[in-house]
Amino acid sequence: MVIDGLRWDFVASPTGKATMPLTNSLLRNSFGCLLRAKLQSPTVTMPRIKAMMTGTVPNFIDVVLNFGSKPLHSDSLLNQAKQHGHRLIFYGDDTWLSLFPDIFDRHEGTSSFFVTDFTEVDNNVTRHIKHELNNMNDWTVMILHYLGLDHIGHVEGPFGASIKPKLLEMDEIVARIAQRVQDRNNDRVRTLFVVCGDHGMKDSGGHGGSTPEETTVPFITIGGNRCLRQKNGESVEIEQLDITATLSVILGLPIPSTNLGSIFLDSIYNLDDAKRLYFLYYNSKQVFSRFQKLGDHKLQIEDIYRKYLDVVKLHATWLNASGIQNKMVVENIISSYNSILKEMKNAIIGSIIKYDFRSMIVAIFFLCQILTVLCFGRTAVETKHKKSTLFLFIQFSLCLGICYLYSSEITISFYSNVFNALLFIVIIGILYINCDLCINSKLSLTELTKKSKIYGVFQIGTVLHIASLAGSSFIEEEHQTWYFFWASTIAYFFYRYSVGSMLHTPHHYCNLTSIKVQTGVGGNCGGTTRYVRLCVKLLLLLIGHRVLRKLNSTGDKWAHLPDIARWLKEDSSKIGTTLILLAALIFLIWIAYECEDKRYKRHSLFLNTTVGACIYFRHMSNNAVVKIPFYPLSSGIYEVRIFWGVMILYLLSYGYRTKLIIKCHKRHFASTMLFFIANIWVTVSAMLHQPYNVILLPMQIVASSTLDIALRENDLLDLGILVHYWLGNVFYFYQGNSNSLASVDVAAGYVGLRSYMPFVTGIYLIVNTYSAPVLAYFLLVYYRQRYQSNRKDIIAHTSKIYIAWRLLTVTVYMIIVTSQRHHLFVWSVFSPKLLYEAMYSAIMCCSTLLALIVITVQSVVVPY
Repeated sequence: MVIDGLRWDFVASPTGKATMPLTNSLLRNSFGCLLRAKLQSPTVTMPRIKAMMTGTVPNFIDVVLNFGSKPLHSDSLLNQAKQHGHRLIFYGDDTWLSLFPDIFDRHEGTSSFFVTDFTEVDNNVTRHIKHELNNMNDWTVMILHYLGLDHIGHVEGPFGASIKPKLLEMDEIVARIAQRVQDRNNDRVRTLFVVCGDHGMKDSGGHGGSTPEETTVPFITIGGNRCLRQKNGESVEIEQLDITATLSVILGLPIPSTNLGSIFLDSIYNLDDAKRLYFLYYNSKQVFSRFQKLGDHKLQIEDIYRKYLDVVKLHATWLNASGIQNKMVVENIISSYNSILKEMKNAIIGSIIKYDFRSMIVAIFFLCQILTVLCFGRTAVETKHKKSTLFLFIQFSLCLGICYLYSSEITISFYSNVFNALLFIVIIGILYINCDLCINSKLSLTELTKKSKIYGVFQIGTVLHIASLAGSSFIEEEHQTWYFFWASTIAYFFYRYSVGSMLHTPHHYCNLTSIKVQTGVGGNCGGTTRYVRLCVKLLLLLIGHRVLRKLNSTGDKWAHLPDIARWLKEDSSKIGTTLILLAALIFLIWIAYECEDKRYKRHSLFLNTTVGACIYFRHMSNNAVVKIPFYPLSSGIYEVRIFWGVMILYLLSYGYRTKLIIKCHKRHFASTMLFFIANIWVTVSAMLHQPYNVILLPMQIVASSTLDIALRENDLLDLGILVHYWLGNVFYFYQGNSNSLASVDVAAGYVGLRSYMPFVTGIYLIVNTYSAPVLAYFLLVYYRQRYQSNRKDIIAHTSKIYIAWRLLTVTVYMIIVTSQRHHLFVWSVFSPKLLYEAMYSAIMCCSTLLALIVITVQSVVVPY
């Protein structure tokens, strides 16, 4: 019985004794045994099932394949059971049926991806139990996989109101099956019942990372005759990989050839020394048969083979001297076997990890070429032919260097096959095109030196952030870097404007990038009142930063600390969440009303109010906010459908307005469309966000507007780009995101859905996760187009710099990951971050493309 998302403390802590009392009673009365199972990252369902059934370490790519599992063709416990005549039945997560399609004699699957289903997904499993327990002679292995607990975790977190009732439900099922197992054992029909979690969950409710809450699960056995404990009385610790070998021995099956785990049968059964040693010998022989196939580790193979022969000889000597029962000798043999098993396992795991070094280098190469075009295309100046020839020589040398890396990495000639030859031609072609593009261009250092000092500070800060990604701790706590940068940014502008307000006199011009107050004829700062008003806004932003960083605890080391979100979730009255959601919705409606064209204010107010009501009712149906009396019981499906209906009306109204703009106000087309895109993005994000996170949307708009005012009259276009780049990253972490896969809010992918729809779910997850960076970009280009529309290249210039910084980050990080590919935390820290960076870059490129399409249409409608 696999209970998806069953954390260790759900059973073993004082809380667990209250939520699973019957199970704990079985453990106290020695009817069962509790072991602590440790597992490796990634902590998602499909890789964990593979680990339990094959005894091997899954690949990191299984995180992606988890959403579309394919049949498992390697040897497994279930394959061995089927081949040796066992009758297997299964009820639960249909991931098992995808991995093992022709194994089970009877089965019924349930969808593991529809996370808003807490009850039916488990009821469809439980309804088969009575029949199967009454017909136990008809099968030999039954597997149950319950999903409800994991679904509740994704939606409410491990401390949600639905967690305790669900654990009590699971507890009753465990007790029910345990009673039947005890009856069978009393009738001398040896039966074993195993209860375990496939993975745990973080305090935020997600999983996929490597925190203790995710990688420690209970492993309960009922039907054994022993429960071994450590000397301090704590539960024995095993690895999830060990389950395959142990269950194989219990069922009398050959251990699967893929297995790397160790047998822990003596922890749950009383075994004499001869059986203990034989099982270890058999286990070691099986793992060694796989270990000796490692052709690249001859010295290590010889060393371990020598140790293996020594312990086998010692074992044989003990068997021959059967009359002598020396416990010290037995323990020495057991220790030696375990040591050899551990060494072989580590060596095999290290060899399993394969890197496509060729593809990694090609990816880095292409990213560098794109960056070259972006940078050299920014400020074109004529250069001499000699420099162009030098540039071409450098590029060609780089290409030859890549060819050398290929040949040295794969130990064969670069020209040994057609693929490599074609790849070489493609690279040469791209080099030629890039050289042709850049032949008369160079990165103008004089242009950079003309920028202000504060612009240089922002550039240095961004580069330092990129460099910090070489450290695993900086990746885990990346939010701290952005929080520091953001607080410093607001403090800087507050200081400059507060000084400006004190030094301001009429007809003076204050430059934010300089402490000096210059006398000017044509411009001024607008008066002391204007400075004071802006200072107050900046001060409020600084205070807001302090509050919002505590809204969701994120990162790794301090993610367990209490935060506002947890306090709101634990508030049974829901008043706090309700007030925050209402304030956020009213704030958003007011902002949209103020920014709307005068002719459409009433129309916009009506649509936005309707949308706000749908968002509130959607959260109300999930019991996240205070319910309105007499409102009918709802699952939130119809509210979301009404929401999308209003969105369609909104789209049609903008289509009509666009037609009028093209006829009468052509120059306003781009700014109107960018406002529409930003408005739609904010509205959809508000629907998908957690109710307490909706407040981040108006706060981000206010922060963007305030800083844009501070920058607008100083012609700091590029600084505005970096400010908004930082803004998007800061609010990304405010939302509770991190570089761990466990922080993905999976529940957002199923808002308003009755069934699992992969494409829609994927879009929802992308919008919810990357809401802040995309919004920051669209706010930036909207302000630039609105206030600097006289420059026809303003959006292209802004987008080019924005994407250049984004691609610089992902390019450098690709180089870091390639160089750190043998790092201890490459799979638990560096790889998840790479997934986030790749998706982040893809989303921003799509956003940039959308903005450029708008500008292209504008250039067609209004030729310059």
